[in-house]
Amino acid sequence: MTQPIMPPAVGLTLSIDNVHVGDAIPAQARTFTTVDLVSYGAATWDWHRLHYDIEYARAMKLPNVIVDGQAYGAVFAKAVLDWAGPRAFVRKMSLKFRSMAFAGDALQVEGEVSAVEDGDEALVTIAQRLKNGDRLIAEATTVLRLPD
Repeated sequence: MTQPIMPPAVGLTLSIDNVHVGDAIPAQARTFTTVDLVSYGAATWDWHRLHYDIEYARAMKLPNVIVDGQAYGAVFAKAVLDWAGPRAFVRKMSLKFRSMAFAGDALQVEGEVSAVEDGDEALVTIAQRLKNGDRLIAEATTVLRLPD
């Protein structure tokens, strides 16, 4: 794996000519609080008690409220868009959930370029992982379209 390509200057977007298979994207950290999860639930209309009610979560033998799986997609998308720049577009994303994450967990997203296609569209595929320490929380394959 190569060193991360640093994000372009503010307002600029990566060019397909500057992206290569194996390039690492800069890692990003994210910790969700219960307030974050309530806000996310409001935005997505997902009001399951496991995402905000600590007593309910504990009754289910869980250590804390659960981070909504949909939020993983937002974390993956933010990491690649911060890296690629404001004119990049998430064309497609597939997610695999591996284990639960809880409010207060120190999550880190990492990834690397796994494919580059310069055809009708400039497409970059990124393999991403979301971890809590050594524990794998989720994986994503994200396809970005870069501007010509």
